[in-house]
Amino acid sequence: MKKSAFLLFFLLVCSNFMFSQVAQDSLSVYNIYAPNTFNDSFSAEESWEIHKSAYIKQLKSKGLTDDEIKKSMVSYEKDKEEFIAQVKKQQRLAAIQRKKATEQRAFAEIVRKEADEMRKQADILRKDADELRKQADIARNNAEKQREKGSIQRENADELRKQANIQRAKADEQRKLADIQRAKAEEQRKKAQEWRKNAENILIKNITLTNQSNNSKPIVFKVTSITTLRIGIRAHISSGTALIEIYNPKGIKEGELSLNFKSKSGSNKDGLNYTSGALDKTISGAEVGEWQIKISSHKSEGAVAMSVAQDIKTTMDE
Repeated sequence: MKKSAFLLFFLLVCSNFMFSQVAQDSLSVYNIYAPNTFNDSFSAEESWEIHKSAYIKQLKSKGLTDDEIKKSMVSYEKDKEEFIAQVKKQQRLAAIQRKKATEQRAFAEIVRKEADEMRKQADILRKDADELRKQADIARNNAEKQREKGSIQRENADELRKQANIQRAKADEQRKLADIQRAKAEEQRKKAQEWRKNAENILIKNITLTNQSNNSKPIVFKVTSITTLRIGIRAHISSGTALIEIYNPKGIKEGELSLNFKSKSGSNKDGLNYTSGALDKTISGAEVGEWQIKISSHKSEGAVAMSVAQDIKTTMDE
């Protein structure tokens, strides 16, 4: 669009120039093409071709023959290189000027932005200074209050130190008791280890309790020599009642475990609602003969696990 508009304008200029000239030799060259009259959007070669086309039209409008036009173009073409060189030079100068103008605008924009940023920073610094002054006033007021509270805090600190001393004394006492308990526990552990080394199991049995169970047959175990018995019983039931009793060979009860199931509100749907109990019995100097463990169950469901061990050290000594 730019090229078309320029060509139309150029032709009008050429026409005006042609009609204002005094008649000359039809073969003379009309040097009417100044390079600085062309738009930078055309290359030097394009500008030359536009000039050349316009010049040919001008010669034709004057009524020159083809041979005359060819002769005129020979002289015209001699100016081509000089014309193109001048156009390119002007275009380079124009490009340099545009680049400098662009750089100046960019630099000016950077300067404006930096000035705006400096103003913003100045505003921020002023606000920070005001805030610091406020904080300084608050700090001074707080310092006054702290000095007033200082004596009260010192008194509280003295009281806290006294309480701390009391607590430390109590802690020392607790540590001493803990050391005693640890010593007792260690002694018990050693005794248990010693017992396990010198004991043998004479009964291990698991009993299942059903709803139909009542008084089951007694579980019997024999003691062949006077010894120390350790009896362990674990039981749990999910209904009814159960009674577990230990009898010596003379029919004397040595211990019992009683369980009575009571359903808890909101019982667990997974069937974990039950009553459990345990009995650990150590009988020194246990008599020789048949011992019995009796289980009495009334509408109870569950299980009973029992074990009886005897001290073999006594037997070995004997």
